[in-house]
Amino acid sequence: MVTALIADDERLMREQLAGRLAQVWPELEIVALATNGKEAVKLADEKSPQIAFLDIRMPGISGIEVAAQLADNIHVVF
Repeated sequence: MVTALIADDERLMREQLAGRLAQVWPELEIVALATNGKEAVKLADEKSPQIAFLDIRMPGISGIEVAAQLADNIHVVF
């Protein structure tokens, strides 16, 4: 099973993306939902997702900065 993290500072966007992914990719397991960049880095370290869906503009740390801090084996989608 493929695992993913979703990071977006807007609750509705996180929920909509999770819902749409569940429809088109039911085998995907969303292991973490982050509300900002700092939380995304922390959860990625804890949960080790294979894919990270990142919002580019988030408070504190941007999605681009998050991507630079993630492990090399995590695929990133902006």
